[in-house]
Amino acid sequence: MKKIMIQFHATLEELVEYVNSISSELGLVMTLMVLSPFSVRKLGGELSVDDLNIDGNIRIIFTSQKPSMDASSPNNFYDLNPGTIGLHIGRLTEKGLKESVLAFMSDDKEKAAMANKIASRLKKKTKAGAIAVNPVNGVEASARSHRYTQGAKSMYDDGVKILPVAGNSFFKLPD
Repeated sequence: MKKIMIQFHATLEELVEYVNSISSELGLVMTLMVLSPFSVRKLGGELSVDDLNIDGNIRIIFTSQKPSMDASSPNNFYDLNPGTIGLHIGRLTEKGLKESVLAFMSDDKEKAAMANKIASRLKKKTKAGAIAVNPVNGVEASARSHRYTQGAKSMYDDGVKILPVAGNSFFKLPD
């Protein structure tokens, strides 16, 4: 089973540019998923920052063919569309910049090859290495595989906190 999980920080503008680039280059279908309340809609054309200015946790789902949209929940959508590639969108809030996550899991060799291409393009647009900090006791730990874009680094340098998907820790980005 091929598994990919890349945790990273990027601005919405950088995410939109990345999504549009890979979907165009690789001929992918994009679906916008909102987790709660659950909804899915196929995106026609290019993604815009305005498409992401909605309440709720958002994922962009990439498929090589039109997905089944008859889902009643996120898990049902994944069951109906095995081998999808998901991009959880981390957004800027008053607390800081939330983490984005690229995720994939499948036995399908063709889908795994596509996921590898998508992950490779993300790695080319990001740098690796951060320090996770526990705000309660100040303990720090290396997060060598954590990635970030230049835009996220600029926000960090301007004083924006770099936050994980969940929990109360935060990340320091190197100079």
